[in-house]
Amino acid sequence: MSFLTRLFMPVDRLPSSLAVDLVRLRKALSLLGTPEKDLGLRRLDSAGRLAEINKYFGNRLGSSTAQAREAVANVMSKADEVLPQEIRKTGASSNGSKGMEVRAKGCAGLGLGFSAEEVRDIHRHIEGCPLLLAHDAHIATQSVASLNDVPASQNYACYDYVDLWSSPHIIELAASEHILDTAQEYLGCVPVLYSINAFWSFPNRQPHPYSQLFHRDWEDYRSLVAFTQLTPVATPEDGAHYYVEGSHDVVAFGGLLRSLSVSNDDVVLLSSRDGPAIASIAQRLFSQTARRFDGPAGRSFCGDGYGLHRALVPATQPRLLLWMRFGTFFNGTMYRMVATPQSRDVAQSILTRIPDTPRHRYVFRYLIDALTDRALQRR
Repeated sequence: MSFLTRLFMPVDRLPSSLAVDLVRLRKALSLLGTPEKDLGLRRLDSAGRLAEINKYFGNRLGSSTAQAREAVANVMSKADEVLPQEIRKTGASSNGSKGMEVRAKGCAGLGLGFSAEEVRDIHRHIEGCPLLLAHDAHIATQSVASLNDVPASQNYACYDYVDLWSSPHIIELAASEHILDTAQEYLGCVPVLYSINAFWSFPNRQPHPYSQLFHRDWEDYRSLVAFTQLTPVATPEDGAHYYVEGSHDVVAFGGLLRSLSVSNDDVVLLSSRDGPAIASIAQRLFSQTARRFDGPAGRSFCGDGYGLHRALVPATQPRLLLWMRFGTFFNGTMYRMVATPQSRDVAQSILTRIPDTPRHRYVFRYLIDALTDRALQRR
């Protein structure tokens, strides 16, 4: 049976990679001492059980403390033991232990993700695509035809997922051993790809009250976001990205803050989800010392989104940034992969660019599912 034949299977059958994921998540529930009967799964089919368990982990994350996040991340890593070895096997990249660098600092540079010609290829592809007026496609409700049509009140615009995923080079970068090995080494488990998105940031705006001030992303128990600049950031004022090294490790970071004579109240706030309080304190403490990422179009870097980070509002020209988000589960309470390909051929053209290996099919399982007939029939 070919790769594409396996993908486009009947609606009532759960694709093998998702079926394996269900086994892993059930193992994680067992390790946490959470009875499945408490989740009301008995009368659900396999697809329903998978969705509900992912939802459970998303809701649990929403009410977790910073310390509890780390404990569940370690459980997710332990649950990987049920995965076949062919899925868990890493690639042959020479990434220089970038994952371990992220373990130590929370972030790392990844070098050149795209050449200058590849960046031009991507821009040629998206040039005629409509823009969605949002930071991410799954929350967008309005669109415009071009960058010139974006209202001055909008900080961000992005692209429909299928328009972006069908661009040359992007799927290939997400599937590269360099990226996947870094994510797997950092996460401690085979990564879940839960979002590929590219968004424009516009000049002459007030900073977005969340994402353009120091903040923490609270979307997974442990995550790695790989960014690639699709426009140059020649100076910090062009929209540089800043990361507070070490802030992803709540215990070590708390010790550092106390050594700096930061009050206990501020230490607690800096590990919380309180956006305005975090932004004010972090700006005061780290505006001069946070690590800066900038440089030519095509440069990549990565970080755990829980660590304190921000991006500057670009001063003169719009900035386009690509992200690929990897984590320990698919948090359906925060993300959706809703794909609306114009035709089956468009969907297949994206799917055929994902390498036909057990690990790649597993890492990309939710993106693959979004582009198959099974997903299209559910809508």
